[in-house]
Amino acid sequence: MLRLPRNCVLTVILLVWCLAMAARPSNAVILEADAVPTCPPGEVFDSGAGQCATDMARVSDADLMANAKRRIDEERFAEARALLDAVSHKNSARYFNYRGFVTRKLGDPEGSLVFYRRALVLDPHYAEAREYLGEAYLMLGRIAEAEEELAQIARICGVQCEPYQELSEALAEAKGR
Repeated sequence: MLRLPRNCVLTVILLVWCLAMAARPSNAVILEADAVPTCPPGEVFDSGAGQCATDMARVSDADLMANAKRRIDEERFAEARALLDAVSHKNSARYFNYRGFVTRKLGDPEGSLVFYRRALVLDPHYAEAREYLGEAYLMLGRIAEAEEELAQIARICGVQCEPYQELSEALAEAKGR
């Protein structure tokens, strides 16, 4: 039996894995929402096909998430929710953050809390989810809880980061009412 040094075996395993990944069908992953072209309602951009498509079941989760973010940026919240509902593997902090955001923007701040909290269970240092959770608390008149989220954000990324600045402004506005 041929005995290879351990690092050689690991190198072979890595090489086999890389070749297997390269042999998979191309379905380019789009990670930035601004790289996703705007599609008409009922369609979603499929990076693998390079065009808008009507069959969401054939579109990758990464593309569905990027398309949902694009719809969020365009304030097309109901469409974003439909895209998020089509995601197969929902157990990510980013998914739950987006789901909380569209739920809140569609007028259900109480319902959004469940999604933001789930995002934070998966990633307690997700400053943007804490910002949005704080904004949901403000919509519900729960200022002390929003202040706690602001303090958590400060510990995560400081007082100069965008989530801190955004929640701080929203908190000041809520207190000024």
